Amino acid sequence: MPAAPAKGLTEAKKQGAAGRRQRPGALETAREDAVPDKTPAAPRCAALIGPYSSGKTTLLESLLAATGAIARKGSVREGNSVGDSSPEARARQMGTELNIATAEYLGDPWTLLDCPGNVELAQETYDALAVADAAVLVCEPNAERAVAVAPILKFLDDQKIPHLVFINKMDASEANPREAVEALQAVSERPLVLREIPIRSGERTVGLVDLVSERAFRWIPGKASELIPLPDPVKDEEKAARAEFLETIADFDDAILEKLLEEGTPSPGEIYASLTRDLKDDLIVPVFFGSALNDNGVRRLMKALRHETPGPQAAARRFASAGGADEPTAYVFKTHHAPHSGKLSYARVLKGEIADGMTLGGERVGGILKPLGAKGDKLAKAGPGAVVALGRLEHARTGSVLTPAAAKPAAIAPRLGSLYALAIRTEQRADEVKLSGALARLVEEDPSLHFENNPETGEFLLWGQGDVHLHVAIDRLAKRYNLAVKADRPRVPYKETIRKGVSQHARHKKQSGGHGQFADVHVDIKPL
Repeated sequence: MPAAPAKGLTEAKKQGAAGRRQRPGALETAREDAVPDKTPAAPRCAALIGPYSSGKTTLLESLLAATGAIARKGSVREGNSVGDSSPEARARQMGTELNIATAEYLGDPWTLLDCPGNVELAQETYDALAVADAAVLVCEPNAERAVAVAPILKFLDDQKIPHLVFINKMDASEANPREAVEALQAVSERPLVLREIPIRSGERTVGLVDLVSERAFRWIPGKASELIPLPDPVKDEEKAARAEFLETIADFDDAILEKLLEEGTPSPGEIYASLTRDLKDDLIVPVFFGSALNDNGVRRLMKALRHETPGPQAAARRFASAGGADEPTAYVFKTHHAPHSGKLSYARVLKGEIADGMTLGGERVGGILKPLGAKGDKLAKAGPGAVVALGRLEHARTGSVLTPAAAKPAAIAPRLGSLYALAIRTEQRADEVKLSGALARLVEEDPSLHFENNPETGEFLLWGQGDVHLHVAIDRLAKRYNLAVKADRPRVPYKETIRKGVSQHARHKKQSGGHGQFADVHVDIKPL
């Protein structure tokens, strides 16, 4: 048994470590933290975010298959995935709007929000994060691409939204999660905590070691991982990585710190409890890895979401002032105009119970759906935490809080200002009347779009975040509303500038009988 450290040295370490801990009132809230801040089986909501092509929609597909929400996993490349089901997404093989899907995992209802990765489509990401209990940042094991996640990481840090990192595509031979974590740490305000280390065979990653349980797993493509003995080649690496992992969480946990200073070992239960508290308080960022394409590491990610992320109360607190104590209240975070079924308002229930046919936002709810991509199952009612699609609420808008009496805007998600414009016109003059109505629906779906007539050039301008953003909108006009639209760069309304002063004098005389005309005119023109 190793010798215990000297008492004086131990006390000095305790005092020094206590000085750098950041959890406010950790000792005072210890009893409260012992009870998880969530209701068993309460509906939970997680947002999948990350750069373009990081594999978010493939991860969504893997999570839905692992939870049994879908019988067979689809593929983005083959065009049969639950997410990215719109024609414009299929054509580009990339997310062009928020995908919403529900599932059940170990008896708990879940909603997964697959956010578009292109920076020009970020408005829906911000809207989705307003209702998410936690976010999963999906990225590639490539340090060079870490800079792409800097804006969204800053937003998560600023808004104090609990988040995890899932390093995807670990089946690639050049994958190195530690290098990726170091690059991500450079753009993250919170400490990143590597929860696993890879097991490699040659240049391939074939499994992982969990640093909490110290158990090793071998990946099996398309199936659950297989528990194996800890391989000898990774034992030293696992020991060093676990020590670093425990030191990081000890900065926020007195009990863990005390055990480490006494050269003891915290139990897995104590470590998991500490991780849950730290993530709920947004003090750390746990890092997992795997391959969504091969279903590797997906179930471990889902278990972490279930056991360690906060419950729906955390998201509801962002709307603490909305509605009465027991008044049915919901927040609309997405609007969609379906070609045949009409307007759908996607909302999360904050409190109370919403039933089909009740009055909400001053209107009658015309149906409640539990979404699964472009499809949905009818519901009679929905309780706190549930994410549902509400039918026929014509006056509800994205970003509004709905109570039975009113629909009020809530400044939760930021609104992106327009940066780029295209001049658009219909190919058929008869379609000009339809264009304004169709654009109004698109703007209702995506508040980062807007349109206007330019009085100086006479052009009809569509404004958005960039070329990709606007051409996605133009494709929607064609596919949903059968409007063929041509787009050009807007004309520049050139204007002349007075650059120096000038004076002129003239006289006007006219005499042709009767009253004559006379004028003495002096004109001075100069710059302001």
